[in-house]
Amino acid sequence: MVESTEVVQPGKAPRISVSCLVLSLIDIAAILLALALVTYEYLYMDRIYPGVSVFGTELGGLTLAEAEIVLQQKFPVYQPVRLTLRYGERTWAVSPQEVGVSLDARATALAAYAAGREGSTLKRLWDQGRILWLGYAAPFTLLIDEGIGTLYLSRLAQEINQPVRDAALVVRGFQVEAVPGQVGREVDIAATRQLIYQRIATLTGGTVDLVVHQTPPAIADVSRAKSDAERILSAPLVLKLPAEDSEEGNELTYTLDQTTLAEMLTLRQVKRDDGQVVLTAGLDQDKLMAHLQEVAKLIDRPPRDGRFDFDPATGTLTPIVTSQNGRSLNITETVRLVNAQVVTDRRQVLLPVIITRPQVATEDAESLGIKELISEATTYFRGSSRGRMHNIQVAASRFHGLVIPPGETFSFNEHLGEVSAATGYEESIIIWGNRSAVGIGGGVCQVSTTAFRAAFWGGYPITERWAHGYRVGWYEPPVGMDATVYSPQVDFKFVNDTPYHLLIETETNLEAGTVTFRFYSTGTGRAVEMEGPFEANVVPHGPAVYREDPTLPKGTTKQIDWAHDGVDVTVYRIVKEGDKVLWKDTFFSRYRPWQAVYLVGTGEGGS
Repeated sequence: MVESTEVVQPGKAPRISVSCLVLSLIDIAAILLALALVTYEYLYMDRIYPGVSVFGTELGGLTLAEAEIVLQQKFPVYQPVRLTLRYGERTWAVSPQEVGVSLDARATALAAYAAGREGSTLKRLWDQGRILWLGYAAPFTLLIDEGIGTLYLSRLAQEINQPVRDAALVVRGFQVEAVPGQVGREVDIAATRQLIYQRIATLTGGTVDLVVHQTPPAIADVSRAKSDAERILSAPLVLKLPAEDSEEGNELTYTLDQTTLAEMLTLRQVKRDDGQVVLTAGLDQDKLMAHLQEVAKLIDRPPRDGRFDFDPATGTLTPIVTSQNGRSLNITETVRLVNAQVVTDRRQVLLPVIITRPQVATEDAESLGIKELISEATTYFRGSSRGRMHNIQVAASRFHGLVIPPGETFSFNEHLGEVSAATGYEESIIIWGNRSAVGIGGGVCQVSTTAFRAAFWGGYPITERWAHGYRVGWYEPPVGMDATVYSPQVDFKFVNDTPYHLLIETETNLEAGTVTFRFYSTGTGRAVEMEGPFEANVVPHGPAVYREDPTLPKGTTKQIDWAHDGVDVTVYRIVKEGDKVLWKDTFFSRYRPWQAVYLVGTGEGGS
């Protein structure tokens, strides 16, 4: 290695190198800088570096504790976070603390203290110099208690919120008052709270408009319903059956007065096709129906068939009961008319009726085909009690003059009607279960038996016939040709299968003890033959039964049932047309054995 040396000449002062001087100065500067940095770091070893601020407040040189105290004092009075809440023209001043916002002074002081102390030594020195030169706004940390904010806004919302209310009608007496609708308002607390916190967090403050949701009423206008309700209650509504619709020749009216209309008035919300909900005024349909049912009772009547007497000598029919059209209120159409008219100024509704013509009209007598006697049957009841004879006469009269149209089924019970004291029947002996007893209507089966025999000999198809439980002397001879009835389970029925009407005439002779049924129509050439009766399986009756009766004087004996053997009886009917057999019927009867029954008096006063 070759070293460079400088030779100093004798008598001359030595010269100092410029480069050496520069190096010396740099070294000195470095030493001074190092001393300065050491001193700087030492001075701010536990203090915030100069240039660090929060909310514009310089925190440099403060310890953590001192910075925390300053921050706690500064945050509440920091003006940019003064807030004003607004809804419409109303305003409310609010501080962060009122909505649950406070500064986390400790965390914020720590953030300020950390400025210039992160990263490598070089980075820290660089950051410290930049902070000192340019300044640094340290980040701050807020503490938010949403419960306090919610509570504050909930109290505020009480001044703003209001429920939605549909427009409505109030009826007082016959007066109708409209109540206007109300828009619903509700403060959206969560959304408003979020806006407030955002303003505080960004330190912008200022005015925050409350988030308020409005709900319009579903029904805003009730003017149409009010008008309809006022018309409904304006005057009575008269329901009228014109004289031309009444065979009696007089008008029939039924009035729905204003009080009744007010009771029937109903207001309903109806959703239209366009989705809009409207209030409608009308009548309660159930209540209207109830009133119309009452009207129907005044109007409705079944058709009444004509009844006739036949004169065999002249072949003419004389009406004994004039026919009458049936009439019924068309309730469905009446409901429609009432609903349509009650909201108008027309206060009268013409009632629609449905007219039903009778099957047998008096004016059709000549076309009924009743020309001759077809069959006749007589049974005997002489010796019956007065009550039984009376009942036979009453029951037989129910069928006198009755006309059965072609193809119709005759029902004995239908035309007999109710059997009770109210309909004219008296007490007599009836068959009840397995014994005879006193009851209303004893003797009716004498009439049904007679009707059965007339139908039998007339050749009419018999669709229902029941034998008695035991043999009854009034219905013999012959045995096996009786017919019992007990409404509604047990009936006697036959069909008029001819193309002609069938007239039934009855005659009761109380003196002779006979009841007769005569069938008049147009002959069809039928002939009827009977085979039998054929008896089988005879079961002898048991010994007589004696029963004590305290209502009879002592020593008195009265027979109330007569002994009959049990027996199976079969009768055949052959219906012919010339030599041709149209059909053959079988009528089977099973009679139980029946004991004689005597009542023995045990009452006082006997011999």
